[in-house]
Amino acid sequence: MVGNDQAFRQFAETQYQFGWWLRRQRDTARRQPRVTAAQIALAVIAQVFFGLRSLLRVDQWLRTSLAVAWLRCAATGPRGSDTTLLKALGAWERARLRQATYAVHLALRDQGWCRTTLSTGKAVHLAIVDGTAMGGHRFSVLSFAGAVHHVVDVQPSRGRGHELGDSRRLLARAGQRLGRGFATHLLYDGLMAVRRDFVRAQHIWGLHLVVKTQEETLDVVQSCQAVWQGQRDEALRAVGVEVVRGVEAEHKVEYVVCAQSGIRWDGLDEPLTVAWVRETPLKGQRAGQTEEFWVLTTDATLRATELREVAHARWGIENLGFKATNAQVGSKLGYIRNPRVKETLLLLWSWGLALLGAWQWWLSQQPAWRAWGVRKTKALIGLVLTVTALGGEVSGCGGSP
Repeated sequence: MVGNDQAFRQFAETQYQFGWWLRRQRDTARRQPRVTAAQIALAVIAQVFFGLRSLLRVDQWLRTSLAVAWLRCAATGPRGSDTTLLKALGAWERARLRQATYAVHLALRDQGWCRTTLSTGKAVHLAIVDGTAMGGHRFSVLSFAGAVHHVVDVQPSRGRGHELGDSRRLLARAGQRLGRGFATHLLYDGLMAVRRDFVRAQHIWGLHLVVKTQEETLDVVQSCQAVWQGQRDEALRAVGVEVVRGVEAEHKVEYVVCAQSGIRWDGLDEPLTVAWVRETPLKGQRAGQTEEFWVLTTDATLRATELREVAHARWGIENLGFKATNAQVGSKLGYIRNPRVKETLLLLWSWGLALLGAWQWWLSQQPAWRAWGVRKTKALIGLVLTVTALGGEVSGCGGSP
């Protein structure tokens, strides 16, 4: 749809100071570049917008009239190539780039788009950290849930066995940039079921750590399981255990949650709230097969159903973060060998995806857009993207390399 790229640019510049942050970008590889760092950043963000799944596709796109309009340059002016991109991205000043990604997050937070409302009506701000492998490089990634799920920062991993330390470095940086209490809850997997991390989260980062784990060797889990297992609901409720049974119609899952606050874990001064969640799919290949997991947190205010919902929200970073990024730009492809280039690309992709997500959410809230029925189908949202095909320019969404 011709013109939507410029509508997106206008939205990003008026709402999120896009042009100003572009002009602040720098790389140290070139002294007097003919293609500026702002143009290179724009080219990578075009990769997000147009669904170009490799830098080779970006190189080919740079030769089209769409690139002239997007970069707002002269038709005969320099636009760069994949070689130019690789050279510049490997020597990028990533501190400036992180300033831009954090600025978008702060703007989204001010707009109320980082809030998640649970089924009980409770509003929470959820930060999620998880590790991922992207094209042979491993990273720890920080994202935020809400109306616009967005990645804010990444930390290169030193390899297997260092994931927890890398995540702590990432969260320390987030705390420095955003301040204490940058979320109400931090969602992590069982790797962070560590006493000092519950303390660090509450007293340094100013939030509640929520750990979802299937690890039953933890003594706090074993003690709760020994007391709760085999007991009738009435007996559990009599000793202060909240028991909730229900059916989630959307995913056709039957569940039972047992939860109790004030649980003591030897060596941890703060009492924990512990939940035991058992879920049984009613349809599909796993129908009738019960799965279970445990939720540990220092937040004593979360009820049983809320604990289950918050724990499941951790999957947002996988589905709306990693998978969405890979679908749009081919982030898991192994064509980038330089880890510094991959880190810079991840930050630029995250910046672009956050802006694109904000634009799509804003469009979905407009009366005329809702009346047109766009919210009813993802295919129509795809119409706002214009993709370059090899050998010509066509309208569409996505595309294979």
